[in-house]
Amino acid sequence: MAPQKRHSGQSFCGSSSSSVERSSPPLSPTTKRGLSERFRLPDGTIAHRVPVPCHSRRPMILFSDKGNPGVSIKNILNGGCVQGSSEPDFKAGSLKIVLQWPGYDILHAGHITVKPDTKQELAVALCTAFYKFYSCASKILPSVESVPWALSSKVHLGDIMLTCIRLDTGVWVPEFYVLRK
Repeated sequence: MAPQKRHSGQSFCGSSSSSVERSSPPLSPTTKRGLSERFRLPDGTIAHRVPVPCHSRRPMILFSDKGNPGVSIKNILNGGCVQGSSEPDFKAGSLKIVLQWPGYDILHAGHITVKPDTKQELAVALCTAFYKFYSCASKILPSVESVPWALSSKVHLGDIMLTCIRLDTGVWVPEFYVLRK
């Protein structure tokens, strides 16, 4: 029997934590300017930025793979590597992270704290947290205006890319893109 879909007004999935402690991170050489609303990959696939309330142009840490912006959530979870993950100057400290996705504002599973020593560890922590968020979110119906971004029914885990993480009002907010042909 398939799990029953819940509506976004119903609560479930408590907070989660990955690692802990340390203060605000200093800027690293991986801090760069932002990406556009969408971009095209070499295979012709178009990646669309997932709209979230974060509008900060403050410091960010970019992720890339083989010279292309972003890393596949699924590939990172399956042991894939982030380009430039062995940067010797990477010092992130403790990062308070809030995962956001249109239509799933009610979820509290997206609040975590991580303490990565490498960019690879940061990517793995973010992708693991997003997988847990996705697992919870895919069991509920999103708000009506967010139907095109509905997790599981419209957006599959293998179609999601992590492109960067931005500092916004004291927390770090990952930026995701969805692949659409």
